[in-house]
Amino acid sequence: MTVWPFNRHEVTMEMIDQDPTCDPYYDPPGWKPAKWRVTMSFFWESIAKPPGERRYVNKLDRGLLFYLMLSYFIKSLDQKNISNAYVSGMKQALHLNGNEYNYFTTLFNVGYLIGSIPAQMSLSFARPSIMIPSCELFWTVMVMLQCRATSAKYIYVCRFLQGFAESICFPTMMMIIGSWYKPEEIAKRVVIWDMTGSIAAMFSGYLQAAIYTNLNGVGGFAGWQWLFIVDGVISLPIGLFGFFAIPDFPTTTRAPWLTNRDKAYSIRRMTEVGKKGTKKMTVKRFFQIFTSWRFWAFITPYAAYITGAGTYMNLWLAAVGYDVQMTNILPTIGNAIALVSAYFFAILSDLTRWRWQISIVTLLPYVFGNLVLGIWNVPFGWKFAANLVPNIGSSFFAQFMAWISEVFQDDTELRGYLPAIGNAIWYCQYAWFPVVAFPAQKAPRYSWGYWAALGLTIINIIGIYTCYLAHMWDVKRRGLVVNKYGLYVDREEVVDYSTSSLGQIKGGEITENVHELGSIDVERDSDLIYPNEK
Repeated sequence: MTVWPFNRHEVTMEMIDQDPTCDPYYDPPGWKPAKWRVTMSFFWESIAKPPGERRYVNKLDRGLLFYLMLSYFIKSLDQKNISNAYVSGMKQALHLNGNEYNYFTTLFNVGYLIGSIPAQMSLSFARPSIMIPSCELFWTVMVMLQCRATSAKYIYVCRFLQGFAESICFPTMMMIIGSWYKPEEIAKRVVIWDMTGSIAAMFSGYLQAAIYTNLNGVGGFAGWQWLFIVDGVISLPIGLFGFFAIPDFPTTTRAPWLTNRDKAYSIRRMTEVGKKGTKKMTVKRFFQIFTSWRFWAFITPYAAYITGAGTYMNLWLAAVGYDVQMTNILPTIGNAIALVSAYFFAILSDLTRWRWQISIVTLLPYVFGNLVLGIWNVPFGWKFAANLVPNIGSSFFAQFMAWISEVFQDDTELRGYLPAIGNAIWYCQYAWFPVVAFPAQKAPRYSWGYWAALGLTIINIIGIYTCYLAHMWDVKRRGLVVNKYGLYVDREEVVDYSTSSLGQIKGGEITENVHELGSIDVERDSDLIYPNEK
């Protein structure tokens, strides 16, 4: 008879050895999901997973994914609030003229650019669970201080420091997600995490409209000042929560919400997928990353990603006569479109594993939007559509990063440095490109800005396809094989746990009964790929 402890977290490996059914991650032999689970798994794959693995993934979602969503929400909220504040009275209050608005973005981008590499290097001696929350608290202070601004120069300093602190967020979080989730799980998680940025932008518009209506003038603060205060109040507890929630990586985690059994199971999953743990960052290792063709080939999509269309919809609405409330609310239609389309592409990506193909598809709406706005002399409805349709492709980076997580599954540090440097290049572009191509004083018509964005989007599409060709060349050159997850790995690193019990994985170590397939054949049956032991 199975004896369960009062607290399931007290299950020990000795108990599992005596009775495997007391393991929280025990999967009954021959278990098959019910039909309703199979149907619902198209929307959320863990529903159809075996009970043990489903329990683990759900726990991971409640801990890691929930925090990452909150963190990225406040990052996007704190980053985008300057646009809502600008059209809600800050321009008049601070007597802003010319390109000050563009410089707010430029100084943020410069701070992000300067902080990107030091932020990743800091992870060599400090845990993400310390660095990310600390930076979140710092940029929260910078956001709240902007409510006291009396000049553009004051905003410049705050935005620079805010960008510097936020530089650790995106690449490190992407690296963490890629270290905990399997291929069939990752696209939806990355997109949901990224979608919180669209939710934040939508929420910021509604929040500013509500603040302008209800708090404008309260306590001697204007509506735009209250926006910075409220954003800071929202961000503060989330930053503190990060010290508890971030689990670092499977091989280094000390998260209090993960048991020793959880940690061993995490290593088991990632070993089977083919993902490798973190390595010590040395000078030699640093130069290996930056002299690799893989790094430079996959930088191109970052450098060429200039959205253009849809970015300045609020300035166009203000120019054609919409009031403050509608100028803040109407762009949120695009955010809603982004949410629906992003999840649709995530489902399609996880089902088909067409990572690079879907990345290209998400760029096509930007081709349409920039083309229409470049022409400009079109009916009002076409302009409205050209500002909204690009939101269909807003999940481009999420799709691209899901692909990178698989292509570079053998190199954790490369998965961190690539988005860090890529984002730095992208922010470097945005440090000058909007000022030149989309100057605020010429809003809403930009004679050549949209044409330039269109050209860069086409270069981006070509760059992604080139990355795919280069990756396949590298696979052939290195003699990689396909494991059962469809990932390319070294032949000697293919591992199959399908015939071993969960009790055979102790403390993250592989015991003698686990099959390590050093010599395999790869058998294809339609789209299914199996590693077979010789």
